[in-house]
Amino acid sequence: MTMEVKADSFTIERRLKASRTTVFQAWADPKQKAKWFAGADVAKSGYTVDFRPGGREYASFSNEMGLHENETCFFKIVPDALIVYAYSMAMNGNVHSVSLVTVRLEDDTTGTRLTYSEQMSVIGDSDGAAGREHGWGLMLDRMVEQVDAVHA
Repeated sequence: MTMEVKADSFTIERRLKASRTTVFQAWADPKQKAKWFAGADVAKSGYTVDFRPGGREYASFSNEMGLHENETCFFKIVPDALIVYAYSMAMNGNVHSVSLVTVRLEDDTTGTRLTYSEQMSVIGDSDGAAGREHGWGLMLDRMVEQVDAVHA
């Protein structure tokens, strides 16, 4: 049996009032990241992060569809500037996508421009890039609210 694999990609940009250092900390500090990334459902089920090159991140939650798991490996981290990592998403033990992500933080006239770029392989049935872009858009919006509220 051959399973269909589709390559896809998307980019999301956000502008924040906060400095690059402050935005970077929202990714680097486990407590800050858990608030915008993990959310209440994931925090109850499982979230761990070791934010360093070679470090791992794991998040899981359950809903009516079953158990959802995210496993991440960080490859390159340049404080206040760059995060490169790969992650897989699985549902009920079946991996349905694998992605390579680049997060860039650059000075902007009002603070920081964050550019999130994801290249993904969608394996079999999945909502693909559209669903992932929607989900990451919501998480990044939560991060912007969290960071800008503290540093307004």
